[in-house]
Amino acid sequence: MVTRPFVLITTSALVMFIYIGVMTPLLPRLIEEQLGGNEIDIGLNLATFSIAAVLIRPKLGRFAEQHGLRSTMVCGALLAAVATSACALIDSRWGLLPLRCLQGIGEAALFVGAATAISDLAPAGRGAEAASYFSVAVFGGLGIGPVIGESVIGRDRFDAGLLTAAAFAALASVLALLTPAGMRHQQQGDVRGPRFHRAAIPTGLVLALGVGGFVTFTAFMPEYSVSVGLSGSKWVFATYAAVCLIIRVVAATVPDRIGHANAVTIALVFMLVGLAMLFFMPWPVGVFASTVIVAIGISFNYPGLMAMVVDTVPEHERVRAISTFTMFFEIGTASGALLLGTMADLSSKRTAFLGGAAFCAVGLVVLWKVAVPRSRVHVAV
Repeated sequence: MVTRPFVLITTSALVMFIYIGVMTPLLPRLIEEQLGGNEIDIGLNLATFSIAAVLIRPKLGRFAEQHGLRSTMVCGALLAAVATSACALIDSRWGLLPLRCLQGIGEAALFVGAATAISDLAPAGRGAEAASYFSVAVFGGLGIGPVIGESVIGRDRFDAGLLTAAAFAALASVLALLTPAGMRHQQQGDVRGPRFHRAAIPTGLVLALGVGGFVTFTAFMPEYSVSVGLSGSKWVFATYAAVCLIIRVVAATVPDRIGHANAVTIALVFMLVGLAMLFFMPWPVGVFASTVIVAIGISFNYPGLMAMVVDTVPEHERVRAISTFTMFFEIGTASGALLLGTMADLSSKRTAFLGGAAFCAVGLVVLWKVAVPRSRVHVAV
């Protein structure tokens, strides 16, 4: 499994999600401290990024089939780098929105290309294990990035933070350029199917609900950590990244061994408990304990769901199914940012964590009432 292309693709994704992680503490502070915005503005910017990524998904599937996975990854990372660099020239929170659209398109292009390539490279019967290693890049980057971001930003060095983020996106494009040129995933006979793959939608809904809950952790932790007495959130995110890395490496084969749906159930329960603890335990020890529990949960969520999708579709439909499935990552981010950002503005960030726990609870219901039965139908077909 661990071949040179596998390592290059995973590393490119890691660097890209470090870029997104650098933006995690930067964006809320930039909007509130420099551009005069509030929690709703933060949610709107997060949602704009995600909505753009969702809307571009069908065209990305076609682009990947016609031009190859490497071109998809390289173009996406470069677009994100340019758009992020341009953010340093913006002096209005409204001016950020078009650039956030371009960032979302760039992230989606790299994500679709990388996730499809990883699923193609995985040996038979080891789809969840491959997805687990790949998800180290996705969620590990989201944990490492904020540590770098807070260190660079300091009190108010927002332009330095933006340029650092752009540099990581540019590096991701270079790493993607080093992957094999011939990576291409086409449908049999070059037949064009529907834009979205129906088999991936129920599982994608579960992903969206889990990510929707998790977005409260990434969006509100930078300020919440200060409100409970910490000097900042970088050590919280460092703890999160370390736990994710350990779980995904040590327990990479667990979802394949215990069953993918069971692994996702464990994930959502842990995420629910961890987010609820942030509401009920608003002090430093509570924050770190909650972070460990959330990190354990998120470590099992994506690999199990990704494997469920791959297992339910023929190989020639995989790029479209993965494109549809990963689209729900952005749908969850957008819905969680808008709904829970509004909740935070009307009440408090602490209350929003409880809303995130509710997202995970609904995810459990959708998993067992919709996704699991539907996946069995597609496997039978």
